[in-house]
Amino acid sequence: MREDDETWEQSDDGESEEEPEELEWESSEAQVAERKFIVSESCLDLLLSKCATCNQSVSVHKKVKGCLLVATKTCSHCHETESWRSQSSVGGLAEGHLELSAAVMFSGSATAKFLRALKFAGVVCFNETTFYNLQKLYLTPAITSVWRMHQSALIEGLKANGSPLVLGGDGRCCSPGHTAKYGTYSMMDLESGKILDIQLVQSNEVKNSHAMELEGLQRSLHFLIEECSLQISHLVTDRHSSVKKYMREKQPDIVHWFDVWHVAKGIYKKLEAAGKKKGCEKVKAWSRSVSNHLYWCVASSNGDGELVKQKWLSMLNHVANIHEGHGDKFPRCEHGDLEDRLWMVKGFKPHAELAKVVENKLLLTDIKKLSPAQQTSSLEAFHKVICSWVPKSVHYMHTYMDSRSKVSALHFNENTNREVRKTRSGLEQFSVSYPRGRKGEPVVKEVKTEQTFGYVTELMRMAKELRQQCTSFKMAESLKDLRARPVPLAQSTPKRNVSKQDLVKLHITRFNN
Repeated sequence: MREDDETWEQSDDGESEEEPEELEWESSEAQVAERKFIVSESCLDLLLSKCATCNQSVSVHKKVKGCLLVATKTCSHCHETESWRSQSSVGGLAEGHLELSAAVMFSGSATAKFLRALKFAGVVCFNETTFYNLQKLYLTPAITSVWRMHQSALIEGLKANGSPLVLGGDGRCCSPGHTAKYGTYSMMDLESGKILDIQLVQSNEVKNSHAMELEGLQRSLHFLIEECSLQISHLVTDRHSSVKKYMREKQPDIVHWFDVWHVAKGIYKKLEAAGKKKGCEKVKAWSRSVSNHLYWCVASSNGDGELVKQKWLSMLNHVANIHEGHGDKFPRCEHGDLEDRLWMVKGFKPHAELAKVVENKLLLTDIKKLSPAQQTSSLEAFHKVICSWVPKSVHYMHTYMDSRSKVSALHFNENTNREVRKTRSGLEQFSVSYPRGRKGEPVVKEVKTEQTFGYVTELMRMAKELRQQCTSFKMAESLKDLRARPVPLAQSTPKRNVSKQDLVKLHITRFNN
């Protein structure tokens, strides 16, 4: 639907009137942050009911176009005619149309629900078609432009620093399971905690959904190394099998580490499952301690893979109350005297079940490459932030999936290094939560200062500037250079062309029979 196709709701007398002179928008901080108010129509009628010249009653004719109201006052005494607009315009477009559409997208809201809420409250607004036109032609290019500026500034700052980068990479699928349509791969500078690059892969661009993570990594590394000329010394990821092979064969100059949290989480789940077997209650009792032991093994070994392995295997002796003779690099445990515990006995079922997990061949190979310092926990936090803009329960087209992901990256980068909130006496504040993964056990979290949304002002200003440059939807089609890369083909294509009428007949016949 074209913007000039939007029909005006006319006044009660049905007369049509010329559109009054528009109040053009001026690019300024004050105008972008200008406050707006919801006004009831009856209160507005009282405000407009008098002539500004003779203070006599006037007739008012109102026109509504989306969320724009134009009122024309005609005085029968002094024959003065005065027009009033509820808002200024941006390149001939009602400012509220662009601002409300931008607010929906930049806040990660659902369009249909937002417009339905306004309808229920009796607030006059534009329709979904207008939103989608504005999103496609102005909002998406604005997001791309602002993201590129922020990304370029980050990369130039890292180049100026001159030090090789330690990066973290991880993928996120748009839905649970192995049937995801989209995969988002994020690359973070682990020193600053900033997202450097974010790549969106559609499943039909690769052989299957499982391969989206490797494709995203390859695209991101190509962009950062080839196009941006960044030096990468270390990369921390999960233990994705294709990623391991690619880094070993194609990127041998980059030291590839594995994130400890992913491995510890998998070990804990396996031990919990083993602990549910008959006679293996002791395995469950030790599961949390064994998982935590992995963190200590890695953190205390300074990247020595063989030492990490020996410390890890020492757990099989430790649970049997044997605290020496573990290996040449780690001959004995470093703890002091211990109180009595649920010790296991070697050769019995509980210890055998624990050994199956601890001595897993693939685990013992990968445990040597666990990252001793930097981890990808901040990336996991970013994936939680993405869900505010791109929920896994909602499907978005490729372009808008990409745009919303970039808005979430802008938000994360602006708020990643917030300080801890303090009391009046200067003490840091903490909150208590009960995460599901801890099964009711309380944990404390730092209370950070309030989030900021400075990037929204930049996005809003850019959207309005683009509208000023392209004052019609046809002209806005020229902004293709500010849109995301070409959209992949649809996942499924029709096998044969069938008319809609024939499909309706088949549908009705099937149910009638």
